[in-house]
Amino acid sequence: MDAADPFSLRSCLIAAGATSLCCLCAAWVLRLRAGWKEKQRMEVGEKVAEAGGSMIEQLAPDITTHALSYLDYASLCRFSMTNSVMRKAANDDVAWKALYYKDFNVEQEIVTPTNGWKACYAVTKAIMDVNARFYNITRVGSLQEMSCLWLNANHVKCIFEPGGVFTGYDAVMDRWDLIINWGSLDGVRRPIDVRIKNVRARILEDEAWVTLDTYTNWNFVTFRETNVYEFHNGQRFIVHHSSIISSQ
Repeated sequence: MDAADPFSLRSCLIAAGATSLCCLCAAWVLRLRAGWKEKQRMEVGEKVAEAGGSMIEQLAPDITTHALSYLDYASLCRFSMTNSVMRKAANDDVAWKALYYKDFNVEQEIVTPTNGWKACYAVTKAIMDVNARFYNITRVGSLQEMSCLWLNANHVKCIFEPGGVFTGYDAVMDRWDLIINWGSLDGVRRPIDVRIKNVRARILEDEAWVTLDTYTNWNFVTFRETNVYEFHNGQRFIVHHSSIISSQ
């Protein structure tokens, strides 16, 4: 037999086996390095979180509360989701009390929340959002949306100066139909520019009322308005609206 062929089947198999073994070893090493780097990143992240938490813990409570008082509602909620230490700081009743009085004007001089200031803030914000929606619907002029905002009951009432008193769901909706379509020409609705200020709220267990001043492009006078809301089936409905010309 002639001298061994360097490209014989046996030589090729040996070379292929050696190459495969080298590839497996390289893949194993790369996997180990990736796992080690991921572990390092996790350890660094934990140290950063611990450092942040320990810094909050080392601050005096008054300083922490003062620092948190500069945050708005959304920022304070996001801050509370950072870690357990910051969640505890962000849920502090004193911080939510400061935010409550910063964001809202209240009718009563003394507010004593039964479920804490964070819950009191959430309920008040919900009422303010519904009240803002009421005036947005007035601006847009959607009778369908307005009808969904009012409680369908006989005791609902609207009082206008001038304009009279309207009691009962159907009478109130008829009045809002007239207001929304007031000044329409050739089917084109005249826009209602409603501006609000001095908004104040009083929140009870199943009801709330909001007082405010409004100014429209209709008559260029200021109205003092009161809206009363009731809580039914997990939703807040308006049951009373009064609009009286302000003496100021």
